[in-house]
Amino acid sequence: MTRKAAPIPLLIIVAGIASLMSACGSSAKVQPPQPPDVYVAGYEVNGSNLDIAKYWKNGTPVILGAGTYGSWATSIYVSGSDVYVSGREGLLPGWIGKVHPTRKTPVNAIYTFVGIASLIIIVWAILHLVGGHGGSMDPLTFFVESSTMGTILVLVVYFLANLALPFYYRRYRPDEFNVLKHIILPVLGMIAIAVPVYYLVKPGQQAPYDWFPYAALGIIVVSVIYAYVLSRRDPSLGERVGSIIADE
Repeated sequence: MTRKAAPIPLLIIVAGIASLMSACGSSAKVQPPQPPDVYVAGYEVNGSNLDIAKYWKNGTPVILGAGTYGSWATSIYVSGSDVYVSGREGLLPGWIGKVHPTRKTPVNAIYTFVGIASLIIIVWAILHLVGGHGGSMDPLTFFVESSTMGTILVLVVYFLANLALPFYYRRYRPDEFNVLKHIILPVLGMIAIAVPVYYLVKPGQQAPYDWFPYAALGIIVVSVIYAYVLSRRDPSLGERVGSIIADE
């Protein structure tokens, strides 16, 4: 059986397509690889001798904010267009963040945490003994009572945060102010929070829950005095604290 030769027009078409593909391939330019972006986290000292947290992208600084005594960016993570920075705002004295020169562990923070926790337990035990409740000093009782005490403070913080939200948006972000988001929902949140707060602080509860409201009030008063002293020392403090969280 003899094979037939391919028709001449078909050969011409195949040759033309091959020439066209070859011309396109030779004219395409190969893009050189782009250098990766370089991110660096750190801080700079401003004219007022205050440390300001920043990160740099390819040498261009981005200001993050400042805290009570200053702010420091210590690490950075980038995923696509999202940039995550961690650090300190300086709401606590700087010596707490010191690390061990050899082991590189936050020894001062560990000592502070253990010391405060031990002090809370000791005070709780003394109050039980003074109040005549020494027989109930077991771990479960301590957990229930301490969590109840902490819940009161947490609910107060959430209540004040809802109360401050409409004022914050009306003053600093009036273009984004929304009646539903920044008035109605916060008011509903405050109503929902007020119910458990009432039952946690209402009179006539058994000891030691009957003095928890007074202890919470004392902590709030001390916190207000502490904030007042710091604000008097640095009037711009209120605008800076939490700025990394609120504005980014």
